[in-house]
Amino acid sequence: MRKKISLMVILILILSGIIYLGYKLTETVWVSKEFANHLYQYPLPPETIVLEKGQFNAKNWIDGGGSGGYWNVVSFMRISSELSSTEILKYYKDTELFPYPKSDELGVELEIYFEDDQQKEEYNEGFYYRSKQENIRFISSYFNDLGEIKNEGLTDETNENTNYIIQIHSGFSYFLQID
Repeated sequence: MRKKISLMVILILILSGIIYLGYKLTETVWVSKEFANHLYQYPLPPETIVLEKGQFNAKNWIDGGGSGGYWNVVSFMRISSELSSTEILKYYKDTELFPYPKSDELGVELEIYFEDDQQKEEYNEGFYYRSKQENIRFISSYFNDLGEIKNEGLTDETNENTNYIIQIHSGFSYFLQID
């Protein structure tokens, strides 16, 4: 009887260890998907459609990587709107910060790249967007200290659709941070 109980305890411990290890080995996938969903669930402006959305995640691949041992995740949506670029910026101006991956702490700012000032940075792991000057274009970078839109060639005209990218990116520590 004692042998059966001891054997059951050992089997339960082994099974628990296997489940825990499986959870930790897939952690980067579900954390990245959860992070991306914060962007996907954000309400869009009126007269706007999503053309494409995606997320990529891998170790140290955004902005040249580094040796920090972090898992990077980027989530984007390519959007077309009947609104002008200034109307789009006004819509997103007061967007709350998004939560960091694996955290409830807010701190990830929305990025916006309009069609005439965006470039795709492509890597084996995936891609992300930057401005043509290779800058990160946080929503706050479009506004001055008074909260007014900076004059950067943006238009109020709506003769045709305005295409743009919204994006968030961040990094998080993960199980087996091996460099």
